[in-house]
Amino acid sequence: MKRKYLFITMALIAMLVIGIMALSSCNKDESENTTGTEDTRPEVKIVDADGVEHTLKTNPKNVAIYDYGVLDILDSVGFATSGIEKLVVPNKDGLPADLASYKTMENVYSGGSLFYVDFDVLDLIQPELVILGGRSFGMDVDGNRLGTEDAAAFKKSAYDRYPNTKFIKISVNSSNSNLVNDMERNAYILARIFKNVEIAIKFQEIKSNIAEIQAKAIASKKTALFVMMVDQTTMSVFNVNSRFDMLYEDFGFLPIDPNTVQWTDAHGLTARAEYVLEQNPDLIFVLDRSATIGSGAGYENFIGDTVIKQTKAFKNNNIYLLTGESWYTMTGGFTAADRMIANINQYFDSIEE
Repeated sequence: MKRKYLFITMALIAMLVIGIMALSSCNKDESENTTGTEDTRPEVKIVDADGVEHTLKTNPKNVAIYDYGVLDILDSVGFATSGIEKLVVPNKDGLPADLASYKTMENVYSGGSLFYVDFDVLDLIQPELVILGGRSFGMDVDGNRLGTEDAAAFKKSAYDRYPNTKFIKISVNSSNSNLVNDMERNAYILARIFKNVEIAIKFQEIKSNIAEIQAKAIASKKTALFVMMVDQTTMSVFNVNSRFDMLYEDFGFLPIDPNTVQWTDAHGLTARAEYVLEQNPDLIFVLDRSATIGSGAGYENFIGDTVIKQTKAFKNNNIYLLTGESWYTMTGGFTAADRMIANINQYFDSIEE
């Protein structure tokens, strides 16, 4: 297994190195034949998270990033190597703890939120590239949720307003998780845009670590349930074909409830403690959304529930709290993925003690 992943790693790195060297050579040749006023940066073609093909210049200088996971990837391999000179981020003062260093950077500007793209800031920075996330264009300036048609109109107005700006979406799927596949696509895109082989190397390490967990989980034949505390008292669950399907699809645990559900809400399927006891999984992984967004802790209420205490997961000390920002706001980032891996390994570490 390790040899297989080593081969994949080296093959991918080799392809990227060759591609980057070719681009660099092309850039050098063009530079020798120009007066210095022409933009000679090579172009790359990428297909974004929406399946849209884009052609854009490498190493953009002014960039807006509306996905914490993307910023996490660039930060993990050394943001200084990206070549970005001016950066727009959502809600600079509210960045996750792992990205807190960007709060004090003078060349980093606050430009809206994960849901709202602030035109006033984009007017000031005039970004060459805007990287959208899964939540982008979801709200208006007043924080009101936008329906499908209004969100599409908001997006079109942005594209029309900045005809010289490339808008691409780099995110993980928020409706039916394909974590490893989405991260692989995103890593490949970012490695090509910013000409950074380290992105590919780091991703392969993460992919290998997830594969190791998957093999152990499959061998264990343990059933699991993903629970979210939406607020301090409201609980929801995520089974197969849902936003947090990576617990089963990527990490390899058996879903306690294999029934396919038509998901209509990103916050999952509302459930009661009785549902959890009825299903009675071996393992329960809990995401405390309410604590993550700062509206109070719900995990204590969950484990303190008299019905939950009757489950075998509680009795066997197999209820595990997940790192909220990694699973909820920074999903797809490299630091986030490392934390997700550590969260899942809480179980395997406990049985090895």
